[in-house]
Amino acid sequence: MKKVNFILPATNDKPIGGYKIVYQYANELSRRGYTVTINFLFRVIPKTSCFYLERLKRVKWRLKKPAFPAQQVTWFKLDDKIRINPNVVGYDDVPDADVVIGTAAVTAEYVKALPDRAGRKFYFIQSYETWWYDNTESLEATYRLGMTNIVISKDLKQKVEKVSGLPVAYLPNFYDEQEFFIEQPIRSRKNTVALLNHIQESKRTKFGLDVLKKVHQDVPDLQVELFGAYQPVEPLPDYVHFTYQATPKQLRSEIYGSSKVYLMPSVLEGWGLTGTEAMASGAVLVASRIGGIIEYANDTNSVLVDPDDLEGFVHEIVDLLRNDERLFKIATQGCRSVRKYTLEMATNRLTSILFEKSELS
Repeated sequence: MKKVNFILPATNDKPIGGYKIVYQYANELSRRGYTVTINFLFRVIPKTSCFYLERLKRVKWRLKKPAFPAQQVTWFKLDDKIRINPNVVGYDDVPDADVVIGTAAVTAEYVKALPDRAGRKFYFIQSYETWWYDNTESLEATYRLGMTNIVISKDLKQKVEKVSGLPVAYLPNFYDEQEFFIEQPIRSRKNTVALLNHIQESKRTKFGLDVLKKVHQDVPDLQVELFGAYQPVEPLPDYVHFTYQATPKQLRSEIYGSSKVYLMPSVLEGWGLTGTEAMASGAVLVASRIGGIIEYANDTNSVLVDPDDLEGFVHEIVDLLRNDERLFKIATQGCRSVRKYTLEMATNRLTSILFEKSELS
């Protein structure tokens, strides 16, 4: 059976959407009989100019036994057959395979330089990852390295093709239908809104909390379920409950699944995985009308608002919390519409891209 290498940045073993997608693909490929290795780079941004010095630093790091980078993945259950290869430095640290997939902008140059024995080279682009660099030119240079670029949305496809001048493989994201489904009836839910807490400014957690502060003025019994892999940096009001590193069951039962609305005010998303998870769990998605999110969200199955319209977000959420029929109609349509984004279908498409080259546009 074919062998697959995934190359990821260093991991701090925290729940991250992009990592989760890779882990789910790895599990499904392993289940289908592929030999899968997940290689974590020693540094978040690899330094490949002096492997000897990097290896020396890695030895010193191991003697100190710090918490970061992590040696294992504890927050997600990976198939026992998957090999975890932590703290990769040199090119010879990566095993032989049929294909090798870079999974973030900071892995692209490393993957490009790998010897042919590591596999045919692919670059899995899950967002327009400007946060890695001081300028967009450095990011866009990774699209021109000559590997087969794979994108998760039509918005990314347009951006990457424009920069690279080459066809791009389109691989829409998915959600885990075994983990996210309606557990609590929508009509029985309280006036609860869920929101992701994230350190990335483009996710706009603070903006979301500002929106919900105004909603609370009109809806005094509002409760907010805030969740994330990072602790809040500021004190939270009494009506906000925070869950640190929520499990899928907590998300389904206590966060998405107990909320009437999921607020996603991002200004940049490759896809917005939490949006599909929330919709599948019965919450109405109220989100910014931006590329990535509109890949699966529209004016029938969600509520889309101009990213800069704070009052628009407030108005829509208040109206949904006061109008049960509108809420139920949109929530029902949202849940139905995301069911087509399954792991099985996405993996079928991925294997076609990797081994048949039949999904290139």
